Order: sequence, then C-alpha cells, then structure tokens
Amino acid sequence: MIPLAEATVDIRRIDQSITRDSLFQQLQGWLQAGAGDRTQQIRVLSAFASGAAVESLEPLFDVFLADGNSVEIIVGIDRGGTDREAIKRLLALQSAYPTQVKAYVFQAPSRKAIFHPKLYLYGHGKFLSAVIGSSNLTLGGLAHNFESLVCIDDIPARSPQAKEIAGMWANFANPRSPLRSDFLQQLTAAVVKRVCRQLPAKSQWERGGREKELRDLWRPLSTVPLRRSPAPIRVQRRFLAKQTRAYLLIDVLKETRSTQMQMPLPVVEGFLGFRRDQEGSIHLSTLRGGKVSHPIDRTLVKSSGEAGNRLMRRIEMPQIRDLKRPLVALFFRLKGRRKFAFVLIPRGSRGFAKADALLDTHGQQGGAERRYYIGGWKDDLWKEISALAK
Repeated sequence: MIPLAEATVDIRRIDQSITRDSLFQQLQGWLQAGAGDRTQQIRVLSAFASGAAVESLEPLFDVFLADGNSVEIIVGIDRGGTDREAIKRLLALQSAYPTQVKAYVFQAPSRKAIFHPKLYLYGHGKFLSAVIGSSNLTLGGLAHNFESLVCIDDIPARSPQAKEIAGMWANFANPRSPLRSDFLQQLTAAVVKRVCRQLPAKSQWERGGREKELRDLWRPLSTVPLRRSPAPIRVQRRFLAKQTRAYLLIDVLKETRSTQMQMPLPVVEGFLGFRRDQEGSIHLSTLRGGKVSHPIDRTLVKSSGEAGNRLMRRIEMPQIRDLKRPLVALFFRLKGRRKFAFVLIPRGSRGFAKADALLDTHGQQGGAERRYYIGGWKDDLWKEISALAK
C-alpha cells in the first residue's frame, strides 16, 4: 500500500497465465461495475490489437455504454501487429455509439521506433484506476500470455499520481512536439480503407480455434446475465433477414430529454407489441458489422404529457445525445420474446437521404410531425430497408 496525501492506493500485480487473474478479468470487472452509470470512462492505449480481442470485449462495452458512459481507444498499426478486423470492429463500435466511443490509430513515421504503449484506464467518480504493463489488446494480451502487469486501484483523480498516469494517455491523445497531431487519426470509413491496405487480415498469433478461445475466456460470465442485460455473454451471430418479424423506420426529433426518443401509440401497439396501458421493457441490440450486439434491457416509459392523456412511450437511447436532429432510426423486431435491434441513420450519412425519402413517400403518421413506417420481411420496401441496415 502506498500512502498518498488524500488516500491509500492499492497496488497489486496481475499474475496472468500463472493464476486465474488476467487483464480480461480486470477489464470485465471495470466494465460491469460501470454499467448503469453515465459519467464513467474507459481509455485504452495499445500497440497492437486483434479483431478477436475487440470481439471478446464488445458485449461488455455494450453494457458499460448502455446509459451514457464513454470509451476511447488508441491502437498502433506498425509492423503488422494489428489486424484489419480489429480496425473494422472499432469503427463499427464507434458508429453504433457516435457520441460515446472514439477510436483512433496512431502512426509516427520512423525507421527506428514504433508506437508501443500499453495502458488501460478506468475513470469512475473521483477516482482513477489503471493497469500498466506489457499486454496488448489481443487475446494473448488479455488472458493467455505471460505478461508483466500492475493494477493500481482507486487513485484520487486530482492527486499528482493520477495526473502522472493520465499524462501517459495525454501524450498520445493530444500529441505535442516532437509528435505531430496528424500522427493520431480518428477512424472513419476512408481512414479504415487506407489503413487496412497495410494490415494483415488476421492476427498472426490468432489463426484458429477462435470461437473456443472466446468461450474459454468468457466461461465465468456465460451462465448469468451481464449487468443491464437479460442475457449472459455469448458469441454474437450474423444478422439474418429471416430473423425479422417486422421493421420500423422512424424519425428521431428534438426532444425535451436529449437521450430519449418517443414512440407514438400506433408504434407501441403495432410494432413493439404492447397494449396501450401496458408497462414493460424490451431487449434492444444494435446492428453493427452485420451482427446483432449484446442485448440491453430498455424500459418503455409512459409519456402522458401535462394533461395526463397521452399514451406515447419513451425509450432511453444515449447514442442519440448531441446528434443533429432530425435523424432516422431503423428498428427490427426479431424472432423471440421482445427482442429488437436497431441502427441509427444520422444526418449527412450515406443512407439518410434514402431514409428521408422513404418516410416522405410512405410514412404512416397521418398529420403528425413524427414520420414512421412499419413493414415486414419481404414486403415491397424490404430491399431498400435492408440496404439501410448495412
């Protein structure tokens, strides 16, 4: 224990591969502890990253981000240590949580040096926790490799020690001379396309048996639901059109509550499947990378208005915070009890003009301002609707 002026900080080593302790266990503990909060933050610096490692954390990111927390990840792309899938998954995660997730690549042109830090930070309330050591954001780095890791828990965020640790992050998140700001690039479709030309399709250290490795990694979490979720952790399957029972294309307008969207009564009854006086919740996933993400429990909150005579519902969706309105959301009702998935179609995105035109032409809202259209698999609009989900 190291005494500080304000508190006592717990420093311990993580004996990965020697004991059951691992970086993955530490990260999943942080991500589940933060689930349900709105102000906590995870930050990751890693020289290398693999798609399998990002996939292993995605369900935990979903529960951590469910109510408004944030995640920032910076990975290196030197010497083929990061694979294409990692970059594509990080872009998909950022696109699904556009105001909560920021993903970057860092590359400094040098013949002698590469980007090589490994730092994992958890900001929670007035405290900062950190893992510092040798682990990359790969399956080996998360759990299988022999690594040198130290975990420092609950450092007062305003202490000199916390500021020094956070400074390691700031060196690369806010590059200053002799580094240049253009060494750090936030992921976009164009950046990913360019970067992937120089990266291997798969990590050279993760060639086979991937699903088994994920199941082994998740084993302690595979029997009980994750926080904020109705389901335990599992490998996410590809979204298939035949899973769809109905779809909803709907405007997201400017609301009093910046993270909630309203559902008109015809949508509540005709798409969500609730009676007008019925309470309840749905299991809501995002669609990203062609797959259905880990489901989150979302309560349908009655929105009765000042007169108490409205029967709309509100759904909490932190992903829409600060996005320019109106935008469009596309929901799918999936096979199974109250299972849904959605994708946001922001203003300025490739699909927005098409979604806007579909709502203008086919909207079922009558004289109401909020446009929506409810349809089903293989109906007349299905081909155009399914293209919006890609």
